Amino acid sequence: MWVTERLKPKNWNGTRVRNKQHKMNGHRLTIWKQKDGRLVGWERTIRDDREITLLRPDIVKYDWWKALEQIPPMSCVDGEAYTEFGNAGSAAHAIAECLPTLEFMPFAVPWWKSENKFDAALERVDIGLHTYTGLKLAPFFKLMEHDTEELLIKDAIDLGIEGWVLKEANYLSWWKVKPTYPIDAIITGLKWAEQGKYLGAVGSLLCSIYIKGELVEIACVSGMDDKTRWDLDKKDIGRVIEVEYQELGNGNRLIHPRFSQWRDDKPAEECAYNWSEI
Repeated sequence: MWVTERLKPKNWNGTRVRNKQHKMNGHRLTIWKQKDGRLVGWERTIRDDREITLLRPDIVKYDWWKALEQIPPMSCVDGEAYTEFGNAGSAAHAIAECLPTLEFMPFAVPWWKSENKFDAALERVDIGLHTYTGLKLAPFFKLMEHDTEELLIKDAIDLGIEGWVLKEANYLSWWKVKPTYPIDAIITGLKWAEQGKYLGAVGSLLCSIYIKGELVEIACVSGMDDKTRWDLDKKDIGRVIEVEYQELGNGNRLIHPRFSQWRDDKPAEECAYNWSEI
């Protein structure tokens, strides 16, 4: 089976690139057309037992999937499966149930007829994809000299999109810019890493807040630096931390929560909110 490694965008550090492209709020879906003409795709982990058509056979019924069947063999399309006005949780549910609300927005074409197209201009890729499938890339624009992280975040909120992917070309020098929000939460549990380089250290933190006087778990938080991760132990349960997150998702759980900083200046009982405040 023909697959290739997928590019993973990093948080923008101010590096200047040429383009900014809308980022949809959903699940990444990468699709490869095999030499025999069959489409295979994965949401995240590239594993044979997670191939999308095996897990969700009805995925082939969507008009956008049928459109992607028109790409040439040995070509690849990277994009986002999403629902209009929804979040990542909505997309996951729509994928699991193959709901009619599921849409797909391409944002890159890394390979075309077995040729690497990483450095291709977005304009050329957009025209080629549209010619074959009728689909277009997620909207893209020139990154202006005055574009700062703060301005990009404001624009994303105003446009109602998840954020931006900044890129030099079709599949080169990717950076992501997404609005995040802070919340103070209480550590109510530890999850220990079971494998990898953090084996024996804390892998993530269970965090909770008070809602109407009741302690409610809202996130499993990671993103600590190595020193913090190795120093954590059961004595830290009950401490308050600041968590950065993207939004409140289905089931009242924070989406993409990350450890930001300790808030030992704040008592746990002050981590009280209404759902409307999150």
